[in-house]
Amino acid sequence: MTSTITITRRPITLPSGFSFHLVEVAGGSFMMGNDDEDAYGDEKIIHEVKVPGFWMAEHPTTQALWLDLMGGENPSYFQGARRPVERVSWYDAAAFCNALNALFGYQAKYFVDKKCSQALDIERARSVEYPDSIAIYVASSHFGFRLPSEAEWEYAASAPLSDRASAPLRQWRYAGSNTLDEVGWYDQNSHGQTQPVGLKMPNELGLYDLSGNVWEWCEDQWHGSYEGAPLDGSPWVDQESGAYRVLRGGSWFINARYCRPSYRFNHPPAYRLNAFGFRVVLFPPPGSWPGI
Repeated sequence: MTSTITITRRPITLPSGFSFHLVEVAGGSFMMGNDDEDAYGDEKIIHEVKVPGFWMAEHPTTQALWLDLMGGENPSYFQGARRPVERVSWYDAAAFCNALNALFGYQAKYFVDKKCSQALDIERARSVEYPDSIAIYVASSHFGFRLPSEAEWEYAASAPLSDRASAPLRQWRYAGSNTLDEVGWYDQNSHGQTQPVGLKMPNELGLYDLSGNVWEWCEDQWHGSYEGAPLDGSPWVDQESGAYRVLRGGSWFINARYCRPSYRFNHPPAYRLNAFGFRVVLFPPPGSWPGI
């Protein structure tokens, strides 16, 4: 498979010297949703979304990255430095984003008070256990690290045709191929566990493991229909607390139908499962880069 898109990737280096890479996702428009025969009802309001450019982590967050930044015990069931971190709740993932923002001088993104003065940290996040939930307030600052919106995630995973403005249609059934074995780990090839990131082919943007391996938390609260969804790619958040959060991508224990980029899943934000992980996105201020 030959990519027609120029792949731009840049490192993020932590004080320890540990680094991970982000891939540039150029802005553009695409048709979000799916009306194929095997699509579910909540996918089927196809609508055009205009997504601003952003940077997305090349892989799901690994256990090595999690431990380097967050310290403490490894929450994962299937342990290995290059495996995705899992058994993390939505709150845990949001706290990770806040920790990255603090490290590189950005404003925290997720807060536990309306005044946005008390940032969500990992201790508070880990204290929330299913079925409990807490209210989270999102700072208005555009810059820094956060979880991807549902639209951003699907846009990046679908990697529409290279000329996105004039040909915004998806070209692959999965994230980078019509054959899931080429790009993802799922119930037929995972041997019943997560696998180290980056072993399968990337999609056209150079992003790995968007189909299968672990479900990935998105910032959005769950809505059972796209009716009323934002058309600018922003996260869809309209409740203070109690709402389920969106997950995307499928996982190591699920069948291929659920690993399509348009498939939508949801769970309570405090739920931790050995198939739930995440990756971050970054909106850097113009002309700058974290650590530089």
